[in-house]
Amino acid sequence: MIIGKRRRTPWQRSPYRLATFVAVIAIALIALVVRLAQIQLIHGAQYRAAALENRVRLIPVAAPRGIIYDRDDRVLVRSSPSFVVGLIPSEVTDLGKELGQLSRAIGVPTATLQHRLLHHRGIDYANFTEVASQEPYGPILLASDLKIPEVARLSELLGDLPGVDLEAQPVRDYPMGTAGSHLFGFVGQISESEYAALKHQGYSPNDVIGKDGLEAQYDRLLRGAPGGQRIVVDAAGNAVPGIKLSVKPATPGDSLVLTVDWRLQAIVESALQGHLRALDRALGRKLSAAVVVEDPYTGGILALASYPNFDPNAFATQDDKRIESYLADPANPLYDFAVAAATPTGSTFKMVTGSAAISEGVVKVNEIVYDSGYWNCGGYLARDIASSGLGRTTFIPALAASSDGYFYQMSWRLGQERLRKWALLFGLNKPSGIDLPGEIAGNWPTNAWSLKVTGLPMEPSDTCFLGIGQGAMQATPLQIVNVASAVINGGTLWVPHVVSAVRDPEGKVVRRFGDGIIRHVPATQEALGAVRAGMAKVTDPGGTAYGLAIPGLPFSGKTGTAETAGGYGPNTTWFVAWAPTAHPKLAMAVFVDRSGGYGASIAAPIAQEILIQYFKPHAKP
Repeated sequence: MIIGKRRRTPWQRSPYRLATFVAVIAIALIALVVRLAQIQLIHGAQYRAAALENRVRLIPVAAPRGIIYDRDDRVLVRSSPSFVVGLIPSEVTDLGKELGQLSRAIGVPTATLQHRLLHHRGIDYANFTEVASQEPYGPILLASDLKIPEVARLSELLGDLPGVDLEAQPVRDYPMGTAGSHLFGFVGQISESEYAALKHQGYSPNDVIGKDGLEAQYDRLLRGAPGGQRIVVDAAGNAVPGIKLSVKPATPGDSLVLTVDWRLQAIVESALQGHLRALDRALGRKLSAAVVVEDPYTGGILALASYPNFDPNAFATQDDKRIESYLADPANPLYDFAVAAATPTGSTFKMVTGSAAISEGVVKVNEIVYDSGYWNCGGYLARDIASSGLGRTTFIPALAASSDGYFYQMSWRLGQERLRKWALLFGLNKPSGIDLPGEIAGNWPTNAWSLKVTGLPMEPSDTCFLGIGQGAMQATPLQIVNVASAVINGGTLWVPHVVSAVRDPEGKVVRRFGDGIIRHVPATQEALGAVRAGMAKVTDPGGTAYGLAIPGLPFSGKTGTAETAGGYGPNTTWFVAWAPTAHPKLAMAVFVDRSGGYGASIAAPIAQEILIQYFKPHAKP
C-alpha cells in the first residue's frame, strides 16, 4: 500500500501581526523622538549645566564669621578683611621656584612656607606630591595678615606664580585683645580628626573653625556658608587654564548677642590682673585665678575672667611664637579656671550647709549653740583653724564669723547622706550646662568613690570637713556663684548662659536663650533668709571681711579658705559676694588657686575693687 505525502499548507502573511509590529515600531520611534526633543529642547540647558557642573570645582573662600556683641550691642568679636596667600597644588608648575619667590616677596622664610604646606590640619605629608594628590584644589593657607607693601610686591609676581592665590579674606579679629579671651575662645585650621567628624555637616578640609570658647560652642551658627572661585577641570581632574567661571558669593554667619556687660567685664579683668600680678611678684611664682559674675535672677553671665589669659588674635593670624609661648606656660593661660578649676571651696560651702541644717530642722535660726572652736567628729577632734570659738552663739553671727566649730556641729547633725543630698540639690557634682566647652563637674565623695580612688572607706569625721568645704569635695567658681544666686533669688538654680540671642546676617533675631532652670532647690525661705542675713554681716565687726566695707554700698559676702596638700601646701582662697545687699544686681565668685593667706586677705579685696569700680558708690554725708 502506498502512503501518500502530507500536503504542506502554504505560509500566509497575517495582516494583523504586521499591523501590530508596525504599530510597536512607530510608537517606539515616536517616544524616542519625543524624549530627544524633551532633552534637547525643553531640558537642554538644564542637562548642559549639570554636565558642566560635573567638570566644575570650587576653590573655597571662607565666609565672614558672625559678629559677637555684648548685651548693649558693643562689638566684641568680628571678621576683618585681611590679605592671605594660599596655594592651589594642582596649578603649581615649579614648587621650589615659586616658594622662593613668594618668600622674598612677603618676608616669610622658605622653610616656614614649606612646613606649612606639608604640615597642616594635623596631617604630616611626606612630600608635595602627596599634598597635590590629597588636596589638589586647596587652597592651602601659607600666610595671612599681609601688610600693604607685601601685597604690592606679591601682586607684581602673581603672573609668574601659577597656583599662588592672593585673596582678601575675612580673618577673625578680637579688638579687645586679651580681655574676654576665655569667653570667646579662638579659631584655627580644622584638623584631620575634626574634618572626619564634621565633613558630613558640610565642612571642608581647609576650613577655619572654632577651637574653644564661644567660637567652638556656636561654630555651626557663626561659620556661615563659604563661597569661592569656580574652575573647570579636565577628565584627569586638572584645572583647565584660562577658564574662570562666576564667583560663588559667601553667606556670612549668624551673630551672637551675649548676656555680658562689657563695662563690668573690663573692670573684672583689670582688677583680677592687677591683684594677681602684684601677688605673682610678691610670691615669686605665677598664680591662677578666676572671677565669675552672674545675674541671680536669670543665670545670665555678666562677666567671666580667668587668669592668666591669652590673645586669641595669635591663633587667628597664626602667630606661631606666641602660640608656642602659651602652650609652654606652666600657668596654663589657655585653661579656663572659671568653669574647669574644681577644688575644695572652703567656707563658701557653708551657704549650702547652713541652708540644709535649717531646712532639715536640725537647728533653728535663733537656737543657742555652744561653739568651743572644735567638735568631736566620730572620735576625731576637729578644730577651727582660725579662732578659739564663739561660745554661746546662733546661726547668723556664726555664719558671719565663719565659725568652723559651729558648722562642724551642723554637719554632724545632718550626717553624710543629707549633706550629700543638699550638695547635689545645689548643683555640685554635675556640670551646670553653661554654653561654654570644658566645664568640669567637680566632685562630691561617696564611700564607693573613696574605695576606688584611695583604697579606703570614708570616715565619720569626713562629714565635718565636707560641711565646711574641705576634704575631697570639689566645685568650680561657676558652680559656687550659681549657689549664691539660688540663695539670693529664693532657691531657683538657673542654667548659666552666656548667649542671650542669635541674629541672622540681616540682623533679625532667630533664636533666644535664657529660660533654663536646673531645679528649684527645696530649701525653706527661712533658711535662705538666714543665710542672706549672715552674709550681710560679713563686713561688720566679727565678720570675716571686717574692714572691707564700702561706704555707700552695703554688700554681702562669704570668705573661703581651703587647705591644700593636707594642710602643708598654700591655701586656695575664695570670696563670694553680691551687691547691693537689699536688692542684689549681681552675684560674684572670686577664686585664687594656692595663693596662700586667707579668703579675706586675698580674694575679698579683688571683689571689693570690682564692686567699687562698677557701682561707683558715694558715701552719704
